[in-house]
Amino acid sequence: MIVITHSFAGILNDWLSSHGISATIDSNNRMGRTSPLSLTRWTEEVNTAVAHIPGPARGLEIGTHVKLSHTGPLGYLVVNSRTLGEVFDTYLLLEKWFYGRNWALATSHEKHFEITWDQRMGIPDRLVEQLHAIAFLTIMRTACPTVGNLVSVEVMNSESGEGCLYAKAFGCPVQFDSPALRLTFPLSALQTPVDLDNGFTSKIRKNHHLSLREANPDASRFVRAVQEEILHCLPTGASVDSVAAGLLLSRRTLQRRLRTAGCTYRQLLDGIRERHTYYLLKDRQINLREITFLLGYSEQSAFNHAYRRWNNTSPLGTKH
Repeated sequence: MIVITHSFAGILNDWLSSHGISATIDSNNRMGRTSPLSLTRWTEEVNTAVAHIPGPARGLEIGTHVKLSHTGPLGYLVVNSRTLGEVFDTYLLLEKWFYGRNWALATSHEKHFEITWDQRMGIPDRLVEQLHAIAFLTIMRTACPTVGNLVSVEVMNSESGEGCLYAKAFGCPVQFDSPALRLTFPLSALQTPVDLDNGFTSKIRKNHHLSLREANPDASRFVRAVQEEILHCLPTGASVDSVAAGLLLSRRTLQRRLRTAGCTYRQLLDGIRERHTYYLLKDRQINLREITFLLGYSEQSAFNHAYRRWNNTSPLGTKH
């Protein structure tokens, strides 16, 4: 079942506030501080918000208000990516981890790359489709400002007199009454670098730097490079093979050079996880289950065990 996280739901209050209307959606209570919303409930909330400020294609307007605070773990995955292609890969990884399957389909062609959400869940509410499509694209454009325009967009709902607003929002031709919501990028866009210096990711990027520095403040240049690659690979488990490959080294060479530096791969991985946990727990927009994923643990129990080993207590008593 598709659900909407409480952090993403805050986009409605931010949009209402931008129009001078006090928040009418209590994200701490009525929406649930940690409980996600069903797609049906979310659709009701979006339509209720728009009823306060009716107008054409309001979903497109709401979606442009997406911020880092709305993205939950996706914001951390963006910071852990180096190109738009990696952002897409980690988005699909997060979606599969969260739902146990992928609702989005990513397909590469000779000149184009498509990401598609089809009708397995039915045709979405018009406003919700607008909001989700433009919010996703806004995140991609913010993370990769030089990505350029899309090739085309297809949406499931009809044009209904809003075609010009769609074209302006997406910056490309838009096809209506499609069997899927589909965003098509030039294939070359996958190599667009992520801008880690923009305001969208600055807070998370700062926490990454602190995690690296505090995990081993006296690290040599080589050890620091290994730590950075570990942090980059954490959501996928940070296996020694993947980290070695990222550094263009063999597994054996990596381990040998670490022994020469007086440490082991396991020590570095454990140290990075311990320090990064400290900053993740301070982020009120993500929960323990999401932290488990971002640290590369396959199960919540594995993270709980590691945390107890580090702090002689449970993370449940630390996360507020």
